[in-house]
Amino acid sequence: MTQKVYNLIILDASGSMYSIRREAIAGVVETIQTIRTAQTENPNQEQLFSLVVFNGRRISTVYDRMPITKVPDLNENDYQPTDNTPLYDAMGNSITHLRQYIDKGDNVLVTIITDGYENSSVEWNHERVFQLVEELKKGNWLFTYIGANQDALAVAKGMGIDHSMNFEADMEGTKEMFRKEKKARSAFYTKLSECCEFSRLKSDKFFIDDEEPNK
Repeated sequence: MTQKVYNLIILDASGSMYSIRREAIAGVVETIQTIRTAQTENPNQEQLFSLVVFNGRRISTVYDRMPITKVPDLNENDYQPTDNTPLYDAMGNSITHLRQYIDKGDNVLVTIITDGYENSSVEWNHERVFQLVEELKKGNWLFTYIGANQDALAVAKGMGIDHSMNFEADMEGTKEMFRKEKKARSAFYTKLSECCEFSRLKSDKFFIDDEEPNK
């Protein structure tokens, strides 16, 4: 039986991300390659990919539920950081958009990456985002939150997200963050394919410490 896996990345494109723009683009490209590899290594999975980038000027859907084999690499035209951080609007709008296409038994991995706090949403607020996440977690939805310049664990918990990671918003810190994210993502796909119910994966630790075996 084919496992449909929807991958949604919600990536901060506010002005403060400009200093790590190249590293962010490279990290997303490497993540796309990781998902392509997972598709090959786990032929029982159908990997689909969405990418939303957001700032105070616009929330832009770069890829929308595209089969991973058809996803082109991200380029600089697709990612131009500027302005503020409407995190709640980006999350609320992109998650509810994806939600309408999810059938029972589909699997969804949502990844939020930001180097700052929410500061400019107009449609969604903290309470609505929390309620949305809590509702979807009852199904096959797994949320991860990666944040810089903040206590990512506390911010994530406040939105109902159980898996989080801090990173340093500089060149080396961003590279390291994407390395850890890809390692965790690859392990998640393997476990989903080979052995584990989604309900168990939601409760397992997502981000893998370097001293832990990748299994």
